[in-house]
Amino acid sequence: MNGTDRASPHGGTAPATREALPRDVLTYLWRAEPAAHIKLFALVLLLLPFNYASLELPRLIVNGVTDSIGGTVPKLFDFDLAWPDFLGGGVIIDLTGYEVSAFGLLAGLAALLFALQLIQQHISRLIEMAKARLGERILVELRRQLFDVIQRLRPEAPMKSKAMEVGNMLRFEVGPISPFAGMAFAQPLKSAGLIGSATLLIFTQNAALGGCALGILALNYVLLGIQRRDNATKLQIYQREAVALGKRVMSGIERLPLVHGFATSPWERAAVDGRLAVVSEASLDLKRQNFVDRVLNLLMSDVPTLVFYSVGGWLALTGAINIGQLVAVVAAYGQIPEPLKELIEWDEKRVVAQVRYDFARYYLETQEVWPKGSQDDTGWEGVAFDGALKIADLGVVDPAGSILLDGVSLDVPAGTAVALKGPDAGGKHAVARVCGRAISLFSGSVRIGGHDLSSVPESVIGRHVAYAGGDPIVLNTSLRENMLCALERHPGRPAAGATEPEPSDLADAAQLDRSILSALALAGLGDLVVRLGLERRLDPEASPALAERIVTARAAVTDAISRRQQETGRVLIEPFRFAAFNRFMTLAENILFAAPLNDTRGAASLLSDPGLMPELERLGIADDLAGLGLRALRTLAELAGGAEAIADIDTKGLLRAEEMTAARALLAHAGTGAGDALAPDERALLLRVAGRYCEPRHRFGLIDEEWQQRALATRAQLAHLKAVSGTPLARYQPDSYCRALTVRDNLLFGRIAADRAGAAAVVDEVVRACLTQDGFIAQVQRLSLDVALGEGGLPLSAAERGKLTLARCLMAAPDLLIIDDALVPLAPSEQSRLIESVLASRAGATTLVVLDAAEPLDLFTQVIVLAHGQVERIEGAELAATGT
Repeated sequence: MNGTDRASPHGGTAPATREALPRDVLTYLWRAEPAAHIKLFALVLLLLPFNYASLELPRLIVNGVTDSIGGTVPKLFDFDLAWPDFLGGGVIIDLTGYEVSAFGLLAGLAALLFALQLIQQHISRLIEMAKARLGERILVELRRQLFDVIQRLRPEAPMKSKAMEVGNMLRFEVGPISPFAGMAFAQPLKSAGLIGSATLLIFTQNAALGGCALGILALNYVLLGIQRRDNATKLQIYQREAVALGKRVMSGIERLPLVHGFATSPWERAAVDGRLAVVSEASLDLKRQNFVDRVLNLLMSDVPTLVFYSVGGWLALTGAINIGQLVAVVAAYGQIPEPLKELIEWDEKRVVAQVRYDFARYYLETQEVWPKGSQDDTGWEGVAFDGALKIADLGVVDPAGSILLDGVSLDVPAGTAVALKGPDAGGKHAVARVCGRAISLFSGSVRIGGHDLSSVPESVIGRHVAYAGGDPIVLNTSLRENMLCALERHPGRPAAGATEPEPSDLADAAQLDRSILSALALAGLGDLVVRLGLERRLDPEASPALAERIVTARAAVTDAISRRQQETGRVLIEPFRFAAFNRFMTLAENILFAAPLNDTRGAASLLSDPGLMPELERLGIADDLAGLGLRALRTLAELAGGAEAIADIDTKGLLRAEEMTAARALLAHAGTGAGDALAPDERALLLRVAGRYCEPRHRFGLIDEEWQQRALATRAQLAHLKAVSGTPLARYQPDSYCRALTVRDNLLFGRIAADRAGAAAVVDEVVRACLTQDGFIAQVQRLSLDVALGEGGLPLSAAERGKLTLARCLMAAPDLLIIDDALVPLAPSEQSRLIESVLASRAGATTLVVLDAAEPLDLFTQVIVLAHGQVERIEGAELAATGT
């Protein structure tokens, strides 16, 4: 069986037993950092004597001054502390002091009180900083544990939703635990100590007042207990409903394609609205309880204070206590509400932290993870590992209880190329997924390289086994980073973006890039790599030598294109010439003969720019451009069957999504003229539409010979412009590199004939041949490695995403390569060619391929056919296999 989980072809699974975390958050916090809590205790205990002394000093100041007025010689540091009469009245501390003047006594005691306050402030600051550090350490460790759960999720877990839930918990939900973690034990000790020292001082002055203080504290304790129960219940309800709302929202996100496909948005909105109403009611209930608690706490703070002051004043009037004692008692009782309030706040934070901890504990105790330590390769360094595969009595049951494999046994020697064939549900995919750890719950045994798959750490398997499945993972980062993720096994990067890859023979960045490009080419992505490199925009200041080389290669590329055009009689490109109109450029590009830098809106947006508009007005072309834009819009409306339907057709770039509403409104009222009566924003829209127009692309018949000549005349008049409203222009110069153009356009110094079928493919073929002949192709290929592949690799086709998965596996150079469904989007003939190339490159290494088409079986040492979860037959004599 695999690990600690049990699976049977006939019996499902039984979860592993894991060590449970403490149910109480206080127990968890104590176990996390006991030494730090003890240090905090020491600081709190150090604070209390200074606090008591600062409460006693006001009595000494008042009594000393009044005694000196009555003729008594004042003494500094004349201090005694005794037990109350009902406790025996014994003396605790008795200092005789030093004789001083009345002013000296007052100044000395005031200075001492100030010093005590400073010491208390310093100790309090040490306590607060220690609490903050402790809270952050515990929070970091808790978040690290939660992230460890994400890293160890089994493939059978609902990976995406579970990872999102744990990720949200890691980022937001456990945050309130941090401030409470630092105060979990120190704060109640500090607050209780301050209250205790104040109460002790009151007792030493008068037992009746001390009893009154204890009664008030007892009443507060009873009311606090009631508040705790109510707050805990209501907060748990709110948290439970809030989590349910979050899960419902995530469920809606996962079903978003279905929502759009079947128009079920009203149902989704209604379901979320229902949850929102429940969460809102729970939140209001919690706020109502908090308001009642605040009012009650205010009453328990103010009313007893009035009673206490009244009793103390009456005792002073009757002579039971003196004025100094009254001042000390009033000052001491004045200290009690603040730590009492802190205790109440501590308890509120404890309730919140307990709820958040309960949710975190739920995820930390999930059974859907690999055991702890399964990703640690300690002790496996240098262990021999080859690609030999031995499977004995393998059984797999899917979550629905269907048997996928039933007693399959195989023995594959190292260095063998094996094909798995049979119906999709016959078991071939299940065998591949078990070997590739895409299925973790199985019965029987699987040994790879002589080691039991269930006992080998993931970090070891990851170095020796690579699985190319049918669910490609494309990161929203560069092509290079997408490939390097197969090698990022050792943490610690010397610089931003750098890695420490394996194998260790990849000594430098250039060598690493060559290895990446080699793997991509082997996976059939050579054409994609060149295309991405040619579509890059290069900064000549950052790479001056490369830019210069591109300009140097321009002549050879254009000569080769010219020869191909002469041979085929087809126009492939139209070069950039200042004196000629380029039919395959937009009208704005033809007018400016330049492109804006650092502006994604394109050249057309500059025609409506306030910085260029006066020039167009002066040249008398602005109104005509607006008229051309209006005619283009009207043609679009006719093609769509009406202005309201423009958004339903492909405008081929004439209109952007955010301009649709304005375009419909403009068509509803615009006349046939150029539009002097149009609003400025409407006129700007028409100028942009005109600027985006390209005759071979849009074919509305709007650009004739006369318009071409007008564009050239305007170009000549605007040739002096270096920038428009601060946006620099990159001019098309035959002897320099243009930053605004792609590498391809810089090499061609022209535009591909968009109206010629297959012209782009022919041009790329010629360009690639020229660059290869010139030895320049490798630099263009390296440019592709910095291209971002987008969210989920959307710019790539399904076939290219599958090939990228295979390339990543090849990059890892595994002892055992498993190809399962990664190549399904490819045509059978292309699959065959690619598999043949991969097998040829992996001579001497073990490769397991799941076949879904009629690939050439002679490429494989053995072909194993599975059906109904069992081995049906084996073609070849080198493998032994049995099936029940």
